[in-house]
Amino acid sequence: MVAARANLHALVQALWWRVVICAPAALSIWFVNRTGTYRHLLFDGGWTTRFYVVAWLVLTPYLGWFVMATGRLTFSLIKHEATQRVDEFFVGAATLILIGFGLGALSILYPQIVLGFAFAVLVWDSQHLKVPPIPTVTLPLVALSLLGLWLVAAVFLDRAVIPDVISSDVQQLYAPYLAEVARNHSIWLAADNPIFSDFEIGHGNGLHLLLATFLPPHVAQIISFLYFVGIGAVIFELARLILPLQALGRRWQDAAVPIALGVAILGLTWPNTVPSVTPGLHTMEFGKYHLQTAAFFVYFLLVVIRSSQRRDRLAAGICALAVAASYPLYAAFVLLISGLGALTKALQRNRPGLITSLLLGLGAIAGCILAFSVNYFYLGIPATNPYSLFRRIASVERFSQFGSLDILDYFVLSQSLEVSDFLNKSGLFAFLKQAKSVLLVAILVAMTICAVSFADSKLFPDRSDVSKPRTWPNIAGLFIVIAYVASVRLLDMTLNIPSLVRLSLHANALFPLTTIAIAGWGLLIVRRLAPIWFAGRHAPDLAILALLIASACTTLWYPWQSFRNDGAIAFATGRPLRQMPRVELDWQRCDELQQSTGSDRILPLNGYRAMVPCYFSPLLARGKIIHTYESDVARDFRKIAAGSADSAEATLRALRVNLFYIQKQNCDFWLNGFSDLFQKDELAKRFTVRTETPDYWLLTWKNGDLPMSSDAEAEISTLRTRSKDIYREAYGVEPFEAIKHRLPSNDKRKDLQALEQLFKCR
Repeated sequence: MVAARANLHALVQALWWRVVICAPAALSIWFVNRTGTYRHLLFDGGWTTRFYVVAWLVLTPYLGWFVMATGRLTFSLIKHEATQRVDEFFVGAATLILIGFGLGALSILYPQIVLGFAFAVLVWDSQHLKVPPIPTVTLPLVALSLLGLWLVAAVFLDRAVIPDVISSDVQQLYAPYLAEVARNHSIWLAADNPIFSDFEIGHGNGLHLLLATFLPPHVAQIISFLYFVGIGAVIFELARLILPLQALGRRWQDAAVPIALGVAILGLTWPNTVPSVTPGLHTMEFGKYHLQTAAFFVYFLLVVIRSSQRRDRLAAGICALAVAASYPLYAAFVLLISGLGALTKALQRNRPGLITSLLLGLGAIAGCILAFSVNYFYLGIPATNPYSLFRRIASVERFSQFGSLDILDYFVLSQSLEVSDFLNKSGLFAFLKQAKSVLLVAILVAMTICAVSFADSKLFPDRSDVSKPRTWPNIAGLFIVIAYVASVRLLDMTLNIPSLVRLSLHANALFPLTTIAIAGWGLLIVRRLAPIWFAGRHAPDLAILALLIASACTTLWYPWQSFRNDGAIAFATGRPLRQMPRVELDWQRCDELQQSTGSDRILPLNGYRAMVPCYFSPLLARGKIIHTYESDVARDFRKIAAGSADSAEATLRALRVNLFYIQKQNCDFWLNGFSDLFQKDELAKRFTVRTETPDYWLLTWKNGDLPMSSDAEAEISTLRTRSKDIYREAYGVEPFEAIKHRLPSNDKRKDLQALEQLFKCR
């Protein structure tokens, strides 16, 4: 009995301090989930905003710990061998992606389950966590570490902590699905809110789904920040692998860690230089999933380049499966990396490395099959992008439960008219120009270091390290990185695909590594020919200083300038979001509509882009503002938008849609706004004006009420007619009429600049 009490007391003591450690995280979770927090962030700011920033500052390290602890647990259960922190992070993320997808598919994504699992993982990890070896502290390492901390802090406050209220996609597609999953505890869609596009791009991102069960959708930006740091860690490891510093001499080898850190910082801050110089990796939208995909791509380069061990086979298989399952079309990049790895390992007769590369490809193929199968058997179509490829095998019956293929046909018609040249003929020349510039910069760097090393050997000679390297380092890693970066940039520059353009920004982070590695191999050739030139003492220190200056400049010019332009400090000190720089959306109207109409649903007929902050907004009741193509109204496209006036009215009444929003001086009508129900002859017969403000009309059904004024009827009809004229002027045909009457498309556009008239109805 005494022994049992002692054991119980020891167990309580062991758990107690772990509970105390997790208490700040629990307090932060409570604060960011408080009712009304989003409203305060938008309109009021003040102490709510300040504590909100502090809460995420406290919570982010816990989330990173949870991901890495999951990775350590996965390795301990499957492969009992030493691992690196970077492997633990990515394997942990992949494991959580698959767990989140599985729990969501089983409809058991409850916060109690997820938090219980997270706490159990952290308790287990606290018992097995080992402190990593600390590198030798030197002045260059301290200086570069402080610079890296400055960069991470600036990006965290600017891109992760400030809610993304600028990107229309984040507010319409990404955040709403995370909120819907948290509400339904499942990845499957509710019948009254069939947001199929959100489902397609979001249901496989299990890490986001897991954390969104107990955190607001804003957590997606925090996850992207963790991946941003993860990309830096991978570049650091890649630099240590492919830079031939060991072959350049003992002093260069001693400087490997600071140089690798400098290359990583330079990569994270390196700008996009084609077609013009613009900020790079940190400008990727953190509220989306692009940084997750990009981080795994860079990690796969590390997996196929280094000497393969059993841990790499696990990492290759599980991570490739997770990435392809989250968004299958990008598996093409995984197969590219797998092919490059398999080619180099086969030429080297490296059987373990070949197996790792093949497992990477097989994992990607398995993930593709899984994702396409789920989409097809649930939605009725494997993917909606590229739509023209999968339209032929789509099941109209299944898809009609969620949306309308006619609306997707409308999008394809509009986009085909906007994009006159899918292949960018000038892209190849731009690619060759950029490749030439990289090579010239590498030659310039190599020549500069040679000159400095020669002068160093004359002024500060060190004859103890002048022997030629006996063996050449492995150049396969450099080949893989160059081939991958070249492939991504070539596709980016020759194909007009917006999503690919956004994703390809991650290749910019590899440009400094590629350039410096080419220069390093040039130096190695020179050292083989004239080893005495590298017999100095201070050339590596000067190289580190140059890296420090270059990294500081790119950090100052790009992330820090973005930090200042976005007003990150102002937000952290309490400024409301609606007063932030670059924010142009109007949430006041959303709030006004909610307060004035209660629970009644509103169907906007125009002003699609102006209504972006209102669709799926946390400020409004669920389903309050009906989305154009993701709603139960859009699902009945043939009855409402393309149907007769009687059919449209009957269907809308059955769906309890009684209010219709029309923005004044706006010709941006979409789909439902062109329905026969809203023709001039039908307006006075079926509708009356419920509310009129200087900015909009709010119509409702005419049930013995006062008739619509002739002025309102005339103005609305004029806007609608002018909208059709603008579309016809831009496209040469009305896309809506072409879809409604199944007319042949006209592939010759006229003047797309005319579309700018839609917003002010000039």
